[in-house]
Parts: sequence; structure tokens; C-alpha cells
Amino acid sequence: MRSSLTLALLMFLAACGSLPMPFERTPNSGPPSSLLRPPPARIVVPPSTSAGLAQAQARAFAGELAKALQEIEIPATAAGIRNPQYSLLVAGEAEAGQMRLTYSLAGADGRPIASAGGPRAVPAGAWAAASQGTLAATAKEAAPAIARMLATVDAAQRESSTGALAERLPSTTVAPITGAPGDGARALDRSIRAALEREGVVVVEGAATGEFRVTGQVVMAPLPRNQQRVEITWIIARADGLELGRVAQLNEVPRGSLDGLWGDVAPIVADQAAAGVVEVINRHRNGG
Repeated sequence: MRSSLTLALLMFLAACGSLPMPFERTPNSGPPSSLLRPPPARIVVPPSTSAGLAQAQARAFAGELAKALQEIEIPATAAGIRNPQYSLLVAGEAEAGQMRLTYSLAGADGRPIASAGGPRAVPAGAWAAASQGTLAATAKEAAPAIARMLATVDAAQRESSTGALAERLPSTTVAPITGAPGDGARALDRSIRAALEREGVVVVEGAATGEFRVTGQVVMAPLPRNQQRVEITWIIARADGLELGRVAQLNEVPRGSLDGLWGDVAPIVADQAAAGVVEVINRHRNGG
């Protein structure tokens, strides 16, 4: 049976056209708590001794990996910390003029518990030169695969410790998002994938078929007083196309305020939407 879940976006916009975020501090509230107490790093990235890099270059690559993970909201650090939850180990193998990298998550005991290959090989010459641009681009490309690996490991551990998850993790494809102005389609796509994986849903890539399919649609409509209505609908369907439910998000924004970069808006939208998407998925998997 088709279900509908409406989530209100907490993005109240000032008349000047700025985009305040939920829990944004006021001018008199002092430093935000996130600056006073940053979240503890879940992953430490030590310099790799087996990726074909010199020591200084290995340290630089570790820093780029930590930065790329932070950009998709995974607390990571290249600094040495005590008792990290995971360590990210990097290994490289030269083959036919290419360097193929493998990323492994190791637990507290130092033993690898999961691994993932990089999305593409790096030309051996560029990797040997190890420019900042090459290291940063390689780290940025690898971050989503590392995030998926972390989400799978986290979900498996929750399943093992509580028995609350189903026998296997739900998986979904994410269709291209339509109707979003500015960089909204790209920003929402990246954010909803990360948000779903944090919720324990495996997002499959390429030609692979997931158990479900999530489609995002954005509709902008003019309103009086130089405002726009933003309606974002997430349609959840089975792989065979049968629609299971929708998550609708509705808000009013100053006209044109989303015509450029969506910035922090996309992660907020995605986090709220993912909770509703997972509710629909779980309801279907539990026979609801």
C-alpha cells in the first residue's frame, strides 16, 4: 500500500536572502558547541608504508584522505590519537603503468575487517610525482567507497550486537535527481547517498541493481513577495518499479536563493529525507 511521509524542513530564511541553518547560533550565543567540542575521530589515517610513496608524500596523502572524509561528514584525522575506532590502511599495487590502491578498515586490534578498491587506477607517473593535486583528487574519489565500507561495517556490527537488523542489509539505487536549480542535483545526489549509508542502507553503483530505487524530484514555484516554494519529493520503489511510498519536503525560500550553490542545505535536506526513506523501506521489509 502506498504510504506518504511529510517532513518539514527547518530552513527559515531571513528577508535579506541568507540561508540560516537549523540550530544556527545567534550573534550573542557565543561559539557554537561544535567548535568547542568537535566530534571524536572515528577513523585515524596513518601514513601508508605500502602505497609506493615517500614518507612525506605518505603523510600528505593521509591528510588528504582525512580531509576528504571530513567533507562527507565522517570524523577522521591523520593525527595520531589513542584508541581510534578504526584505522584506514592504504596499499598500492603497480600494474601495467597504473597504481591500483586498496583501502582497508582495521579494528582496534589492528586487523583489517573490510576492504575496498579505489574507483580507478592512478597513472604510475602521476602517482610517483605525488603532486598535491593528484593526492587530493585521488582521496576525494576514494572517499565515497570508504564511506560505503564504513556504513556496511557499522551496520554489520549493529546486527551482530543487537540482532535488530534483518538478515541482510537493504540496498538501493539512487536515480538522477531532477528539477533542482544550481548545483542542487549534484549536491543532493551526493548528500542523499551519504545519508542513506549512514542509516545502514547500501547504495549500489553503476549497472548493479538494488532491492529498492530512490528517485528525487525538485519542483520550484513562484510565490508573492519575491518568494519561491521548494517541493522535494523522494519516491521509494521496489526494483521492479512498484511504488512503496513518498517522502515530501516543502519550504519557502527567497526567489533565486538556490540558483547557485546549495552548500549546507543539501546535507540537511538529505539527513531529514533519509530517515523517511528508511522508514518506508523498513515498513516494506517487515511486511507493513
